Amino acid sequence: MSGSKPEIQDVRHYWNANPVATEGIAEQAGSAEFFSAFDAIREAENCEPYAYSDLIHGYSASQGKRVLDVGCGNGYVLSRYARKGADVTGVDLTAKAIELSRRRFELEGLSGDFEQIDGVHLPYPDNEFDIVCSMGVLHHIPDPGPTVNEIYRVLKPGGKVIIMLYYRYSYNNMVVLPLKRLFDRRYKGMSHQDALNRNDGAGCPLVMVYSRPQAHKLLHRFKDHDFRLNLLSWRQLFLLPHKAAAIAGRILGSPSDTWLARRLGWNLYVTATKPEQSQ
Repeated sequence: MSGSKPEIQDVRHYWNANPVATEGIAEQAGSAEFFSAFDAIREAENCEPYAYSDLIHGYSASQGKRVLDVGCGNGYVLSRYARKGADVTGVDLTAKAIELSRRRFELEGLSGDFEQIDGVHLPYPDNEFDIVCSMGVLHHIPDPGPTVNEIYRVLKPGGKVIIMLYYRYSYNNMVVLPLKRLFDRRYKGMSHQDALNRNDGAGCPLVMVYSRPQAHKLLHRFKDHDFRLNLLSWRQLFLLPHKAAAIAGRILGSPSDTWLARRLGWNLYVTATKPEQSQ
């Protein structure tokens, strides 16, 4: 969709038809085997190991807290909070995500509330949640500003926001995509933006990347911003096929937990706090 940004309905249609990671998982979506396979991929050493996710989210210290996930996907993050005793709520643009999240919680015997939303308005009172997270979601929204304003509104003063965005100055964006546009026939003739949009699948309507200053600007109403970078794979570094990358990982370990990944990683995690005196 070169030259113009998609409408929110384009984003909804794509992700409803292509829930995150389903293309790479053979098991039936919504089955126990599907969630197990998804979790294994997500928690792989070159992706987001549970210990790293716990460091970002603070699952272990969330008992009794009210947590909202904006763009809850198939419920992975909220299930980790719920396991530790948090009171969890998930919203998503797509009906499929809500269906999958509810199914995950049913299979695990967990309690949570889930609701499909319009992409902007959150149907909750002001100052309702202790934690609001949105992981890998805002960089797919044409105008994330109104959603961030809603996150600010429903977060309690002193509460924490946690988001993940794709990083503008990552190895993936600065090196891998330009090389693909030069040498991969599937990317020949594409603009950088069109190539970037393919990161989450052919037909994905929009992917945006953020620098730290841009992420700070997006969350300017919050304070005490903290930035972390993660996710760099042998496949990205040397354009290896999946099998060769897996072998490299077994021999050399994960490149995600390295000095290089902490500077050129693909995932930019931002945590910040809503001021006690809200703006």
